[in-house]
Amino acid sequence: MLLINKVLLRMAKGLWFWIAAILCLKILTLAGLALFSQVLADFLGAMAEAPLLAPLIRGALGWAFLAALMVLAGEMLAGEAEYHCTARARIALRTRLFSKLLLLDVGNIEKIGMSQAVSTVVDGVESMQIYYSKYLPGLLYCFAAPVYLFFRLKDVSLGAASFLLIVSLALLPANNLFRAALSKAGANVWDSFRELTGYYLESLQGLSAFKLFNQDAERERQLRGRADQFNRRTMEMMKSNFASFLFSDIYIYTAVFLSVVFVCWQLVRGRAALGDAVMVLMLGYGFFASIRQLMNSAHQALQGVAAAEAVAGILDTDTTRPGMAFDGVPREQPRNGIFIQGVSYTYPGRNRVIRNLTMTVQKGGVTALVGPSGSGKSTIAALLLRFFDPPEGSIALEGVPYFARSLEELRRQIVMVPQQVGVFSGSLAENLRIAAPGAGDEELREVLRMALLEDWLNTLSEGLCADVGDAGAKLSGGQKQKLGIARALLSKAPYIIFDEATSSVDPDSERDIWACIAELAQTRSLLVISHRLSTIKDADIIYVLAEGEIAEAGTHGELLEKQGLYYNLVREQAALEERGNTGPQKEMRI
Repeated sequence: MLLINKVLLRMAKGLWFWIAAILCLKILTLAGLALFSQVLADFLGAMAEAPLLAPLIRGALGWAFLAALMVLAGEMLAGEAEYHCTARARIALRTRLFSKLLLLDVGNIEKIGMSQAVSTVVDGVESMQIYYSKYLPGLLYCFAAPVYLFFRLKDVSLGAASFLLIVSLALLPANNLFRAALSKAGANVWDSFRELTGYYLESLQGLSAFKLFNQDAERERQLRGRADQFNRRTMEMMKSNFASFLFSDIYIYTAVFLSVVFVCWQLVRGRAALGDAVMVLMLGYGFFASIRQLMNSAHQALQGVAAAEAVAGILDTDTTRPGMAFDGVPREQPRNGIFIQGVSYTYPGRNRVIRNLTMTVQKGGVTALVGPSGSGKSTIAALLLRFFDPPEGSIALEGVPYFARSLEELRRQIVMVPQQVGVFSGSLAENLRIAAPGAGDEELREVLRMALLEDWLNTLSEGLCADVGDAGAKLSGGQKQKLGIARALLSKAPYIIFDEATSSVDPDSERDIWACIAELAQTRSLLVISHRLSTIKDADIIYVLAEGEIAEAGTHGELLEKQGLYYNLVREQAALEERGNTGPQKEMRI
């Protein structure tokens, strides 16, 4: 079956040397087999015509041993070349995919989905590497092998050699009749597998929720249904494979049988020697062995072809940014702070989140951002970090337009402590050095001290080398948030965004974090997004968002005097907190 996929061929850069090496080694193996067949045929022919002589036997054994060495060397080296081709394909594809995923903005990440990204990078690449290590070399070999064998047999029996060459080269187009069914079946299998993987991953992540609401049995039933669908589609592909193999085997053995009949007829008529007949008999199947191998790898490569579309979908995603496009254009005079002017933003498939927003994050001060849930607070933080770009309006950092800075330069100036700090398996030091790979142990201890983690660090027997567990499983929520603050401090970025940094921690940790933020306000420029209004009353300026727009702006006292939205929010939260003193504590997220 011919599986010429432009996407896979385009991504084969750097692999053609190994593909060619595998082809050459396969031909070396075939040459060894042909030599062995020639030696055996000559030996049998000589034995039929004259008594066995010792020199004849020794010569035959010597050539047979040489042929065996050629086959052994070809097989071993071909296996080694396939290994290198496989390894390089995996590394190259995953490197390109990871690099692309790191460039995607939030909208594209949501469009692709985490489960699809995981299945594509892991299982998709595993399927695709078979295309490079087995299918492509096999495809080239199935054209080279019959031609090579034709020239080895043409002087033995031109008729048999010509017949075998023609029918062997015709087998691929004939077998292509099954391509449509097999391609569809392979795509269905890949889609089912990807869906099953995503559903299983989601089930593991939400297992506690399913158990909490007694839905684990129902989730298991649905998961079993998807597994059964994957099994059914796999069986359908295997049925199509079986039909393809059955057709090919009938075709192959009929052709070999006819060639043997022809050469036997020549032998009876005296037009061919016994050795010639043996030669045709032994090498006849060799015309088709390469195609049989190709069919085996083609059926494995089908999922790789299906996965290639998902890989291409990620790699072809437009991640171009206007960054550095302003080089050579005179820049504005330096000014203090980050300036957002007339910015609007809409997530794909949603209503507009930010509308004509204008605000300033002051340098050397504390800017607070409050508002009801869904008013666009976190979206503003993401825009400031250039996770995505606004289609309308402009943002400037200290007088320099955002688009005139590279992402690397920008993110050396601005860092964020998010609601959920990303912690990775490994040591405490490794997690901190994400912000500064070259930081020394003393620097790490200093930022941990500033983040109020020094006492905890001193209780760890392994100190900075202590393992934090899978995704920080050994850390509490408060320790994770403080670790995020320490990481932000280590980056030495002059601007720090705190996006609901205390939303999921206990009261003691919350007090520590706000004490740390108050200390940082003396040396850094802070943008604080918080639902607890009592903690941001000392901010230099407070922006109140409502439906993606700035409803009010001013200091805590000025906003209270206006008795507008901020005043109402403060009163509502104070009432809730007062009620919490006499009953179950409640909190209004705004």
